[in-house]
Amino acid sequence: MFGRNTKRKPRHDAITAFLGAGTQYHGQFRFQGVVRIDGGVIGDIVSDGVLVLGEQGHVEGTIRVAELVANGSIVGDVEATRRVTLHKRSNLDGNLVAPAIVIEEGAVVNGLVRMTSPEERLLVSGVPPAAISQAPDADPAGQVGK
Repeated sequence: MFGRNTKRKPRHDAITAFLGAGTQYHGQFRFQGVVRIDGGVIGDIVSDGVLVLGEQGHVEGTIRVAELVANGSIVGDVEATRRVTLHKRSNLDGNLVAPAIVIEEGAVVNGLVRMTSPEERLLVSGVPPAAISQAPDADPAGQVGK
């Protein structure tokens, strides 16, 4: 009304999708915005958004997101371009790579943890991981801890 744009932009802190407890998803999971998972995902998760993993949430596969906030369990490697927060009830059985990492007391990590430099924040935003692994200061095998 009166020339104002009535279309609202999605809030970056609002959940755009939800996978409830007791549900299972098999296959590659891609999303935009903020997604909360309280069920199970078997397959890789890829996004430039935020993944919130609830206490009952369980992921078996690689997670590549901008930001991860975990309270559940993950079996697989995690790569984030911004930040990873592992709360006290979270359990990660895999490697973790991110520029900012918060691991609360009580969280379990079974794998290697590596903090990246700001230049390496391109994992999700279009540069393939293979190109980053060929950078001069990167792991020559292209894999962390494998």
